[in-house]
Amino acid sequence: MMYRSALKTLSVAACALTLGAGSALAAGKTIDWAKVPEAKTVLFYPGQTSYEWIQTGTDHGGARSFLKKGDNCAGCHSEETADMGKKMVSGQKAEATPIPGKRASVPLSIKAAYDADTLYMRFSFPAGPHNAVPFAAGGKMDADNEIKLAMMFDGGKVDKAAQSGCWSSCHNDARDMPSAPKKDALGAAKGIDTSHGYVTKYLPESRTAISLKDEPRGGWDKVKPQAELDALLKDGTFLDLARFKSGKGGVSEDGYVLAERVLKENAGASFAGKKEGDQWVVTMTRKLKSGQPGDVALEDGKAYTVGFAVHDDFTNGRFHHVSVDMRLGLGAEAEIKAVKQ
Repeated sequence: MMYRSALKTLSVAACALTLGAGSALAAGKTIDWAKVPEAKTVLFYPGQTSYEWIQTGTDHGGARSFLKKGDNCAGCHSEETADMGKKMVSGQKAEATPIPGKRASVPLSIKAAYDADTLYMRFSFPAGPHNAVPFAAGGKMDADNEIKLAMMFDGGKVDKAAQSGCWSSCHNDARDMPSAPKKDALGAAKGIDTSHGYVTKYLPESRTAISLKDEPRGGWDKVKPQAELDALLKDGTFLDLARFKSGKGGVSEDGYVLAERVLKENAGASFAGKKEGDQWVVTMTRKLKSGQPGDVALEDGKAYTVGFAVHDDFTNGRFHHVSVDMRLGLGAEAEIKAVKQ
């Protein structure tokens, strides 16, 4: 099947990264990070908010502005993400299983540079204390990875992605969400892999219907025919996804979200990361145009909607910290300004 197998043909980008406060060696090129402007944002704990939740007035006070006026999440919430995180991490709002002591927000520093064919990015954020998860064995959901850092790129074809960032892929029936199907019901959906016991991220465009208000909310089992999914992937209707995992000395994953989340190790984007004092520092290198299905082709002079997520303290699934929608500009105006080097 094309949308699942496409990554098998992705070329491996051989990138050696050396982390440091001043420079990084990436694919034989030295990036002077001291000359790159720093963008700062605050990732927040989102609880059980979803694509369906943000469009429902009884859940989200900004639903009308989002739907009727086309307002984006950042326009309303970029200055209050830390406060939103406090409400959800405590269980006051949109969280049925709070984790005692979990931090509500994480400040993230982002730098970006590029040349004729490659994008280079540097991320840093403070390491946090360990707080045992009461509903996970040993208090850790993902004992192999202290942190994971993920980034999504929107190429402009996904409905509402420019307004909401990664919320276009987060649904009420995904893992640990309110409408998540029981494991014995997962076989009802054809065209997605549910052998891991849950529904992953997916895009509304990959479904024949999405229920915003009526339970169960979402559309996990209403997968479009394979021919339609193949056409969407070919047309660029997907969210490009890259992820770093800190375990095993560092693991790079690359893929996309369409009918489900597809990730493969060492398939394009290349990461390196380590803890430097009380900070995690992660660098990423990716080709501007890989020519492979599931990769957004980046162009000089253009800006793209992006989103970021950090799983800290050995967490998994939705128990992460996320950004509102942001813009990455390659020689273009944006919150994150990639400079040419």
